[in-house]
Amino acid sequence: MSKGKKRISTATKYLVLACTFLLAINLVLGIVLTSQSKKGMTALLQSKMLDAANIAAASMDGDLMASISSQDAQTGSENFQKVLSSLRLFLDHMDMKYIYAVKHVSGQSFVFLADPDPIDPGQFGEPIVYTKALEKASQGIASVDENPFSDRWGKFYSAYSPVYDSEGKLVCIIGVDYDAAWFEDMIAMHTASILIICTLSVLIGAFIVLLISNRFQRRFRILSDELSSLSDEVNALNKEMAPPEEFHAKPSRQPAEAEEDSPSHVGTFDALENKIKQTRQDMRQYASYVHEQDFTDPLTGVGNKMAYQELTRDMDLKIADGVADFCIAMFDVDGLRQINDEYGLNAGDQVIFDTATILLQAFRPETIFRIGSDEFIVLAQDFTAKDLEHSLNVIETAQRKENSQKDATKQTPSLAKGVAFFDAKQDHTCNDVLKRANKMLKQNKAASK
Repeated sequence: MSKGKKRISTATKYLVLACTFLLAINLVLGIVLTSQSKKGMTALLQSKMLDAANIAAASMDGDLMASISSQDAQTGSENFQKVLSSLRLFLDHMDMKYIYAVKHVSGQSFVFLADPDPIDPGQFGEPIVYTKALEKASQGIASVDENPFSDRWGKFYSAYSPVYDSEGKLVCIIGVDYDAAWFEDMIAMHTASILIICTLSVLIGAFIVLLISNRFQRRFRILSDELSSLSDEVNALNKEMAPPEEFHAKPSRQPAEAEEDSPSHVGTFDALENKIKQTRQDMRQYASYVHEQDFTDPLTGVGNKMAYQELTRDMDLKIADGVADFCIAMFDVDGLRQINDEYGLNAGDQVIFDTATILLQAFRPETIFRIGSDEFIVLAQDFTAKDLEHSLNVIETAQRKENSQKDATKQTPSLAKGVAFFDAKQDHTCNDVLKRANKMLKQNKAASK
């Protein structure tokens, strides 16, 4: 078997393993969902039982229930018949198996108070099976059985709700029975539905895995070939763009790698991953280079007008959010036109370059922008008046030092300046601050003449 085929086989194995893992996760998820669904269905049925008990208990006359005695039960008194009639109303209109009134005797002892069942009712005073839910109800807490219990009527899940008289005293408990077989069948039916859905999901997933596995190899080779073509195009772009010597982009592929990625060796995930990474790296380098050129003044290396405008947009957003804190300093090179006329454009460019060099000694590079032939702007955030005074002193010192090293015909021209700090009370945009700085610059230039 060739090396290429071995690698393709390995890649396919990786896919199959990944898909198998996903199927296993799907199966585990199905089991978890089934378990949670069973718990949810159980809680829903218990809530339904508890609602029935609470509604029945709330409709009963507590004072009337408290007055029922054994004599009323034996004689079938009017009051006893009223109680039976009220209970029978719920029995006839709700899907419960039995409903009855229970009286707490002592401890874990409970007896029937009234049972409207027409066939085999529980007799007054007849003991009733004790459950924890029944005990909670005797303490004033409506509750439902977690587990079924059995008595002479069958096997049931029951819910119990307390009944109070007009003085707020607990006088009896209303119990409702639901057939255990019905309860468990409902849960089993719901669980079976979930299991069927999960099984179908797993089967469909397995079918999709087989389908993907059959088509993966061809798709993968196509993708690898396309990426190889893209890599070749990036290499061609390397030669066409011819960036400056200081820009060094790593080649998309070394010769050895090119041979490794040839059509006879394509198909490995590692090779595809390396191609993608290298291509992205090259494109990021070029994008960074192009972006830098778009936002950099080619003569001085500081930001250009486009970079300044982008920063002002960010500052306008900060102004709108109420978090802006910055100042703007404008600098104008005096006498640049005269230098260009007398000594040539190269001399003028040198003056501009020297000016930028001086500004870089006083401010951070990312805050300096050349927006015109002889105009510079400094936009500094979190800059205090003391910081600005220090920076201006640095500029004056640098100018004096620069001038001391040149002859009279090559003096560095003076810089007219205008500064303004952002004031939230009068400035609504960054341009408002710029206007005040420009106004001060013009005033300073006029005063120096």
